[in-house]
Amino acid sequence: MEPNPEPNPEPIPEPIPEPTSAPTSEPVPEPPALPTHTPRVLRPGNLTPRWTTTFWLGWAGVAGGFISVWYSSRVTGLATWWLGPEAEPRSVLVNLLPFVAPLGLCVLALTHRRWLPFLGIVGGVVTAVVGAADLGRVRGYGVIELILAAAGLALSAAALAGMLRRDPSPAG
Repeated sequence: MEPNPEPNPEPIPEPIPEPTSAPTSEPVPEPPALPTHTPRVLRPGNLTPRWTTTFWLGWAGVAGGFISVWYSSRVTGLATWWLGPEAEPRSVLVNLLPFVAPLGLCVLALTHRRWLPFLGIVGGVVTAVVGAADLGRVRGYGVIELILAAAGLALSAAALAGMLRRDPSPAG
């Protein structure tokens, strides 16, 4: 048997040299400033921010009510005038007619248009016409559509309280 040779001693590692930084003659540029948020300027005829939120959420609820009428009408088989019977459905444009006023008012509110309460009152009347046309065909759905129109109309009338007006004091 051969004698075990002595293990080789591990070499001692050399120290790692300190990193040297190359001298720079140009300063590091500052990052560009982030754009700042400029607040929206409110003018007479605009709704206050909270009333704007209330307005568009309310009209979105009216649109949601019409979605419920649409779904319920298809499930029960009772056709509203704007949907038509399932065997002979109306055009898609006619199907979407009840949604024009509510969704249009939502878009106008989200884009911060002026005179929204007055436009909402007109939208409530247009929505009431859609509901009144269903009173002769399917009375229950017509009543629900009229209630939705009354809710939108009441919301728009209440939003008059949140509409900014001109300052009556003389300037100077």
